[in-house]
Amino acid sequence: MTWQYRVMRWLGDLGYGYGIYEFYGIDGWTKDSMAPYGETLAELRADYELMAEAFKHPVLDYETGKVIRRKK
Repeated sequence: MTWQYRVMRWLGDLGYGYGIYEFYGIDGWTKDSMAPYGETLAELRADYELMAEAFKHPVLDYETGKVIRRKK
């Protein structure tokens, strides 16, 4: 199974929030947003760079996993 980081929007008590989540295929993602991690500085940088790739993709809705369409 392949995975990638994706930006997801969720609705909380104070309004909308955004986070970076591990996204698996088309129907699975982590419960909680992620923070970069590494056991070495190089691993931390590599994870951070993978997370930055998430901003190249459309934002997804946390509840449905579907692309959020922005109003024009």
